[in-house]
Amino acid sequence: MDKQTQELLALLEPTAEDAPPPVSLALAQVKQQLATGQEDIWVAGFRRFLAVPGRRYATAGVLALFFLLFAFSFPTVRAAANEFLSLFRVQNFAAITISPAQIALLNKVAVDGLTPGKVEILADPGQLTPVNSLRAAAARAGMASVRTIDALGEPAAIYVSAPGSGRLTVDLAGARGILAAVGADPLLLPDSLDGAQVNVAVFAGVDQQWEDIHFLQSPSPLVEYPDGLDTIVLGRALLQLLGLNAAEAARLSQEIDWTSTLLLPIPQDIASYREVTVDGVSGMAVSELDGRAATLIWQKDGIIYTLFGNHSAEELLTLTNSLK
Repeated sequence: MDKQTQELLALLEPTAEDAPPPVSLALAQVKQQLATGQEDIWVAGFRRFLAVPGRRYATAGVLALFFLLFAFSFPTVRAAANEFLSLFRVQNFAAITISPAQIALLNKVAVDGLTPGKVEILADPGQLTPVNSLRAAAARAGMASVRTIDALGEPAAIYVSAPGSGRLTVDLAGARGILAAVGADPLLLPDSLDGAQVNVAVFAGVDQQWEDIHFLQSPSPLVEYPDGLDTIVLGRALLQLLGLNAAEAARLSQEIDWTSTLLLPIPQDIASYREVTVDGVSGMAVSELDGRAATLIWQKDGIIYTLFGNHSAEELLTLTNSLK
């Protein structure tokens, strides 16, 4: 497997300890999964997106960096050398289910070493610093204020994550190879794409922890890409990569505002999702099929919020009624 692919896939690997240390780039565990035939990397990574008893996560920074680099791995640009840049900030979320067969294809792509280009993690956003109050957390994170869930009482622990950044330099042959490997149209990506750079920045955030619940908040990540991005064609390529046929991808790509929407891929044999109203805005609820854990994610006033734990989505939604 290509080293850059291994590093990207390992970003979601939690540490083995119960206390919340920085996120580990656990390459050895990824290799062991491949060698022993354990569940696909893509599935294992998604499971870690949901709360698991006895494991601790870093803040949403690593997840945001991972999803944004993934979502922008297939941009279509009219002029890759253009000196002007466009900006993308997450304002909305959409989700799409991925079949086990498509996950197997994506896993094979990773094992075969196909990559969309050179992925560089310039600053790892997983480093956590403990603080003793929400006021101290806000000051360290550079946020005007930090919200909390009053119904849960004082958090058992509060951590501030470091900011992070990453860069993708597109390799056209590799990006087209990935699309071809999963049965998508490689010619969706034009020649001008080769060498284009996409820069992703995630900002410092705050992680509040209770016994089995985490509440994360951070300013919306920022993506910088060459001006002239054809967002609809980008969407078509991404949707085909995730398993939609050409007609479905063409239709859905017209319905999503790709300039402000982050697409979340959900394995259909592990979790379900639905749109919900949370904190007075539209958000996404992702629930494990066995009902053991759920995640809420939403954006409000430029801040991304993530609430997850070993509770149902309905229970988490009830908790958000006491946000302050």
